[in-house]
Amino acid sequence: MKKVSIIIPVKNEENYIERCLEQLVNQTYPTDKTEILVIDGMSTDRTREIVKKFVTKGRKLEVSGWRSETRGQGREVESERLEVKENKPQTSNLKHLPVIRLIDNPKGHRASALNIGIKEANGDVIMRIDARTVIAEDYIEKCVKTLIETGADNVGGMQKPIIKLEVGGERLEAKETAPRTSNLRPQAFCLKTQTLTQTAIGMALSHPFGVGNAEFRLGRKSGFVDTVYLGCFRKEIFDKVGLFDEEAAVISEDADMNYRIRKAGGKVYFNKDIVAYYYPRDSFKDLWKLYYRYGGAKAGNLLKRGSLTAWRQFIPPSFLLSLVVLPILAITNSLFFYLWFMICSVYLGVDLVVSAAMALKSRTVSTDKGEVSLSLKERLFLFPKLLSAFPIMHFSWAMGFWRRLLQRPKPGEYWGG
Repeated sequence: MKKVSIIIPVKNEENYIERCLEQLVNQTYPTDKTEILVIDGMSTDRTREIVKKFVTKGRKLEVSGWRSETRGQGREVESERLEVKENKPQTSNLKHLPVIRLIDNPKGHRASALNIGIKEANGDVIMRIDARTVIAEDYIEKCVKTLIETGADNVGGMQKPIIKLEVGGERLEAKETAPRTSNLRPQAFCLKTQTLTQTAIGMALSHPFGVGNAEFRLGRKSGFVDTVYLGCFRKEIFDKVGLFDEEAAVISEDADMNYRIRKAGGKVYFNKDIVAYYYPRDSFKDLWKLYYRYGGAKAGNLLKRGSLTAWRQFIPPSFLLSLVVLPILAITNSLFFYLWFMICSVYLGVDLVVSAAMALKSRTVSTDKGEVSLSLKERLFLFPKLLSAFPIMHFSWAMGFWRRLLQRPKPGEYWGG
């Protein structure tokens, strides 16, 4: 059985890291074949404290080994081997715990964290998990099985949004259909404005109008694809294609790595039966910033690689370019104005129809407390939020792309991605 090294890039994730670690030590995959590497970008909150102490919280454990040393790019490597005593509390569902190591990431960004993790890893398989990711207890088992059965160099599953529920009134009751990692019981809730915004953003990120044909977001069918969410890699693939690019891909490091794998003759496989839940941004301002950076990162990839990783990435910048150029050309010929008007009308029409259909058809929303039903009033409030989410994604992505392309940053400057 293959040994798996799980890399978790973190920076100020005190609200999520404990749950992330709990779900990883409760996996069906043998814990003696698992190691967890938490690569910390010099957090200033309680993240480091939680990583060090979380396994001893409420459980009688003994430290059977400890070492502290400096290796690789990390400064201080803290490594513990923890085993549950035979007289452990009956309430504990942890039989054995994997090796958990905390390693510094002085540069602070994800690409450098992943590179540090790969260099420190002892496993045959490298798996990335984000602190805010929610996974089922058989996630590792399914990923490794898919990796072996398909012969792929990297595999991944569907990225599904899950909403962080705000406790409110007593009108709604959640059903127990949340990911199996959750030990929370149904409670009564009402959806706040911020929660509805996060719901709309999550829905927009799961629709073809928002993300094109990205299978890892749509989950239509399994097969070989251009990229996947997170990733479960054969370690030897990094000897072939190199580590993550820390200059060209600070935010789109996964897409860039998958592009290089395919360019080298490797394969990337998407399994729709593997699901990882994530928390979408909960404000349009944060959504704009994120997609602006995504667009800049794709332009960075284009400048360095000479091409984009998928045809869908040409659409937002081409759309924005047409909206800017056609009115100028209309000075010479009025036909360009009619073309511009037609493009705008079609886009607004599609946005209107898709947003209305999604808002009216959405009966429930997946939350971290379970599946919650939506009232008609809440669905009506969802409509304008969906109507805004799509253009925010498209235009911020396009503007970030063109800024990075036209105003090239200096080496080591990461503002675009």
